[in-house]
Amino acid sequence: MWTSLNKKIYLFLGIIFAIGSVLGIIFLIYLDEASKDIIFLNINEWIQRIKGANINNIIPHVLILSSLFLLSLFIIGIPLVLFFVFYNGFSIGFTLMSLIEIFGIKGLLYGIIYIIITKGIYLFFLIIIVVSLLKISLIMLKRLFNKEKINKENLNLLIKRILICIAIIFISDIILYFGASHLITIFNFLLN
Repeated sequence: MWTSLNKKIYLFLGIIFAIGSVLGIIFLIYLDEASKDIIFLNINEWIQRIKGANINNIIPHVLILSSLFLLSLFIIGIPLVLFFVFYNGFSIGFTLMSLIEIFGIKGLLYGIIYIIITKGIYLFFLIIIVVSLLKISLIMLKRLFNKEKINKENLNLLIKRILICIAIIFISDIILYFGASHLITIFNFLLN
């Protein structure tokens, strides 16, 4: 069901994500040269080490998403959920701009491939989770201020949707743990 509320929430989240991305780019541009040199050195070292490394996001993703889920039930999670969307946009903007600064257009291509491989599924299901969390928070706010009765079917559907998305992210993270570094190293030729 694509309702007007869904459109507004997706648009709002898209704006927050875009603002985060732009600020991540601007942040790197305005860093002093010494800080940029340290970042560039770390990125170059990371690229050299990625060949034999495993990308392990399993525990952080499960902890963060389950914490956001629980906090959304108590309404205090709304600002944290929005900040988390902003943070993901900021980190992607910062990462892409760092790679562009170091490697030029090849860095942009590598960065896009890297983000699609490591964060594509995660970001897709994160948006579904965030929309569901915001709807749960809205339900709780209506219950708190208007003393409206909670529609348990709606709430159960949203909770099931969140749990399914968390499970898919978990499975994706397991697959990434065992294969992402090998897949990413295929594209290392872009950085030469």
